[in-house]
Amino acid sequence: MHTIMESIKKQRLVWSWSLIVALFLVWVGHAPVWPVVAGCALAIAFSTWRATSNSRLKAAPTRGVR
Repeated sequence: MHTIMESIKKQRLVWSWSLIVALFLVWVGHAPVWPVVAGCALAIAFSTWRATSNSRLKAAPTRGVR
């Protein structure tokens, strides 16, 4: 089972891409800053949540195995 900090450390790629996308949207696309920051924070939170929930799942027994 992973802690939240371990899951966040494993999501470094998500952090870096959300920063790149945010900078691209704000500077090149002239998008408003707060919605972009909120969207990036939601993406990071969702991917971290998915990573922690997947580690808690147990393997389901397969049929036909004796």
